[in-house]
Formats: sequence, C-alpha cells, structure tokens
Amino acid sequence: MKKSLNIQCLFWLAITLLTISCKKDSSDGFLSPALKYTNPSIKIAVGASLIQSGAMVADESTKPLEFTIDAIHYEDGKIADKLMAYKVDTYFWQAEYTGKEKTVQELDKKRTKVNRPAVDINPANGNIVIYPESSDTTIFTKGKYIIDVRVKNSGGERLIKSALTIDVSYALPYTYRLAGLDGKITGLDVTFDRQVNTGNKILVYVLKKDGTAVDPKTLLGYDYSSNPDVTDLKDWHNLGLNNPTKYTEFPDHLELEIAGFPLPFVSGQVLRIDMYNNGDINGGYFNYWFDMSILKEGIWKVTIQLKYN
Repeated sequence: MKKSLNIQCLFWLAITLLTISCKKDSSDGFLSPALKYTNPSIKIAVGASLIQSGAMVADESTKPLEFTIDAIHYEDGKIADKLMAYKVDTYFWQAEYTGKEKTVQELDKKRTKVNRPAVDINPANGNIVIYPESSDTTIFTKGKYIIDVRVKNSGGERLIKSALTIDVSYALPYTYRLAGLDGKITGLDVTFDRQVNTGNKILVYVLKKDGTAVDPKTLLGYDYSSNPDVTDLKDWHNLGLNNPTKYTEFPDHLELEIAGFPLPFVSGQVLRIDMYNNGDINGGYFNYWFDMSILKEGIWKVTIQLKYN
C-alpha cells in the first residue's frame, strides 16, 4: 500500500554530447525543419518546484544537437532583459535525496551548488528548466513569455522563434497533495494559514467531524520500515535535518519549532505525513497520508479536518 517518495535528480550537465547516438547521419548532417516541443504552450506556477518543458522533438536530426535560449520576449514582443539576466543559486544532485539526511553536511556530499539562469535550457535536448528558487516576483512577473531557441548541429543551425510560450503565475507559499486514505475515513480538508510572516513554528490541529480538537497523542505515525529493529515513521516527529527542533504536545494541538524554511530544506521537494488511529476517535481504524511543504518562514497553523461517516 505504501511507497517511499523517490526523488528524481538532475544530471543533464554531466551528459556528454558526443556520446549521443543518431538515427540519421551523414558527412553533411541533417537538421530537421520540424524541430518542436510536444507542448509549445504551458502554464506554470513558479517558486515551488522544478519546472520542465520536456525535450524538443528532434525529428531524426543528426546528433549531437546543441540548444541555447536565443531570446525571451514579453507578450508584446519586447525583450525581457531582466529575466534573461536573472540568475539563481540552486543545486545539481549527484545522489538521491532521501529525506533521511540528518545534517546539511550530509546533503552537501550529494549535491553541487551552482548559479544558473532562472530560465535555463538543457544544451543536449532543449528541455527548458525553471528552478524552484526563481521566486523574485519583481523580475519574473505574472504573464506570458515567449522563448526563442537556437539549435545547431553538423548540418547547420536554425532559430526557432516562439518555440515555447510559458504562462506564469505564482506558486502558493506551501504545497499539499492528499496521497491516500484507508479504513473508516472518507476524506480530509487541510488548510495552511500563515498567521505571522516571521518566525519558525508550525501549529498542527486535527479536528473531529464535529469540529472539536483531537488529542495528538491518539494519532500515531505509520511505520514504513520492513525491518522489525528499525523504525521509519512518516509523522510530525520526522521533518528532515533533525526537524522539528522542539516538539510539544498540547491536549488540542502540536507545536513544532523548525530550524528554518523551506520545509523540507531542499526546495521543490515534499514531506510525507502518514498518521493512523486505532478507533477511539470515530469507532474504527483509519489511516491518512499526504505530501506537503512549507516554503516561507513564519508561524503557520495547519488544520486537518477529518471526514468520516
């Protein structure tokens, strides 16, 4: 029933272009006039997760190909100079991020810090990449942007104007996705309320059907480990990098102090919260699990309204 979260790591800078095979090859090379993106117009919400357009369809063009962003335009045709110059600090990963890392030093052994264009491109396949850290709304404003892409190979080069249109909005300062339900429960309503814009604290309330608070002692974390000598709980005790730094149970809520945001520490990733109750809340076993992240600092109130018959 349960599957651990597998994180895809970004390796494309390590791709050696000369090792890529080709379908059509000649001494002169072939550059197809039909090069294009499968989805030439996409809607995106920047600032929460890694965004990718997908590779450009090469249509049997001779490989290796070399892709570059030639220009980024506003919808009115003007060049988006500030956006083209906008760079962010991000990470390329050489090993899997598991969420079990205990220190930043342990994370840093798996990744390399780089400074990249906020709107980037994989030079080997044309995949447009927008990093989670691209969150400056004074530069990356709402609206549509049109990206021109230049392609080169042994057959020559081609400028593909208006290759990709991105319709930009802003991501919420948190993410939430219900992952599953089991037992005597029909649903959840989960809300995230940023009560204060500064601070490092999360208040967690779980409510019964009638709106009264659940004692957090009655909810237990689901153990993902198959080893009887090892526990792997996905609960509020385990939020990565030894978070929370302080865990306090009150009769009606949890109070969690956090070392810092974003939570989890790695931008664009999520935490799994997986809780169950043996029946004293609603008369029958139930289990729920969801994925979440909180991207900005503050004092946050997370309210989980249980739904059951």
